[in-house]
Amino acid sequence: MATAQTATAIEQQVEDLLAERLPEVDLRAVGVGGRAGSGVLTVVIDHPVRVDHDLCAAVTRVLDDAGLRDRYAVEVSSPGPEPPLRTTRHYVAAIGETVKLAVDPGCVPGVGKSVSGTLTEVSDEALTVETPAGDVVVPRDAVRRARMVKGQACGE
Repeated sequence: MATAQTATAIEQQVEDLLAERLPEVDLRAVGVGGRAGSGVLTVVIDHPVRVDHDLCAAVTRVLDDAGLRDRYAVEVSSPGPEPPLRTTRHYVAAIGETVKLAVDPGCVPGVGKSVSGTLTEVSDEALTVETPAGDVVVPRDAVRRARMVKGQACGE
């Protein structure tokens, strides 16, 4: 399993590569799993027009050219109906939508490992989520994973 520092460095490398070679591609998520030498690099992308096989193949080529396929099996996919939220731009676009945030336990008073509800405010420091129990302010650095949730009302 990759360390958090290694995963962050790989995420930054992938973000830089795509910004340089395929700037129209929106990097939604990067994950590294498995053991060293047999790990899997999972990359979730979006595009203003659409994500298709050709775009996934182009992203895979960029990662291959950078040597990442020498170290990892690479899986590139679209975000699907519940897109991951990673950047401030992603969160701002999700204001008014139902979200689910996986958070570091103990970092948000009165909250366990996750917060679900309507995203109402976004800043560089925190996210405000309206839940059935009231507004919850979640520090951005406490968010481990976030995604928009389609087809659910707040509190379901």
